[in-house]
Amino acid sequence: MLSEDRGTVPSRCPLQRHFLDHRTFGQGGPPQALSPSAALRAGVRKGRCAMNTPIKRLSSPLRIAFLLRDAGEGGAERSSLRLANGLAREGADVTLLLLRSRGPLLNSIDPAVRTVDLRGAFLRLLIELRARPVDFLLPVYTSMRALLAKRVLGGPFQVVLSQRNMFTMDRGPVQTRLRFLRCRLLYPLASACVCISRGVADEMRALRLLPQGRIHVIYNPVVTEALLEQARAPLPHPWMAPGEPPVVLGAGRLGDQKDFATLVRAFALTARERPDLRLVILGEGRQRGMLERLIADLGLSGRALLPGYDPNPYAWMSRAAVFALTSRFEGFGNVVAEALACGCNVVATDCPSGPAEILDDGRCGRLARVGDPEDVARALGEALSHPMPPHALRERAAFFSEERATAAWLELLESLASDSRGRSRDPRDSCYNEC
Repeated sequence: MLSEDRGTVPSRCPLQRHFLDHRTFGQGGPPQALSPSAALRAGVRKGRCAMNTPIKRLSSPLRIAFLLRDAGEGGAERSSLRLANGLAREGADVTLLLLRSRGPLLNSIDPAVRTVDLRGAFLRLLIELRARPVDFLLPVYTSMRALLAKRVLGGPFQVVLSQRNMFTMDRGPVQTRLRFLRCRLLYPLASACVCISRGVADEMRALRLLPQGRIHVIYNPVVTEALLEQARAPLPHPWMAPGEPPVVLGAGRLGDQKDFATLVRAFALTARERPDLRLVILGEGRQRGMLERLIADLGLSGRALLPGYDPNPYAWMSRAAVFALTSRFEGFGNVVAEALACGCNVVATDCPSGPAEILDDGRCGRLARVGDPEDVARALGEALSHPMPPHALRERAAFFSEERATAAWLELLESLASDSRGRSRDPRDSCYNEC
């Protein structure tokens, strides 16, 4: 259940302190029994929102360019490529502009998506936009470049920003202040800002970097048929074989934000009462050495494993007893929705912002306080002793389908395209605002 005593993140500057007590709210009704594929399709139907309107084929295809740093292994890159593929399948003319054409997700790009390697050069971006005009430029962690290109080139193309994390929490105090000043200068050039959770959107509205009506919420495209197929793929690791002891799984970059140290400590507490329990954390990062030392210090060698990055974490999720996310903050938390789609029970910290929304305020998973190993251990124990039925978790995950996100983005872009000045409807009255 949702704890009244929320965990907090250490405050380091006024902007950060202002949002530390930010709360999120989930949505969705009680689940019904469905197969994974049927749940996915049902989620798409419900994803047509209050208007219940299907995706309409574009009479004149929108020209859309995504601007990414690369096709790296992060959740932002993965969800952006899913969206690019989905928009291309719906008839849009999609171009993927990569500052560097590299990364493990390059082979996931749909053949209908045109790919351009900018080789890190801003001038090449300007030349490309001049040579092949687009209707929309969608930056992903490249907002300043996109807005500067808009400033330099002018022209009719619209920049639609994507806010993928808590603005005041993913940088230090000095960087946050400087970033805020830069954004105050350039963000007004954007036609819209799409936030990946309601918590992120609430923060952006409070910061007043853009008019309120330009801020929208569209959840990440997470659940796909390909994900479900990958979840069924063979996994040769002996710990995940049928009949083996239960495994607690974590996945993500081994850095400060994910706070895997709290997960390791919580696992150590839970393992005292469950001597056969095992822990696996997928991912790489600068905290690997620290985590390895912590595992050894807590006497968990042989029971806790750091196997590194795996391009198919879903095969692990579908076989794990519990998936645990212990982040200090998130923008959304793709892995939580992915674990639900695999039918895996979830324990997540009630951090700002995203996990509580995905888990429907604790109705579809256990929430724990941020940075509190004892409370995470309590949630792990509950999930292991009283697991939720997989079909219920899969139906909740269907709310975050690729089809639903694609429909919402198409509706937003069509709305912006129909108004040359980029005005949109009030976000509180908008169907795509709640998708």
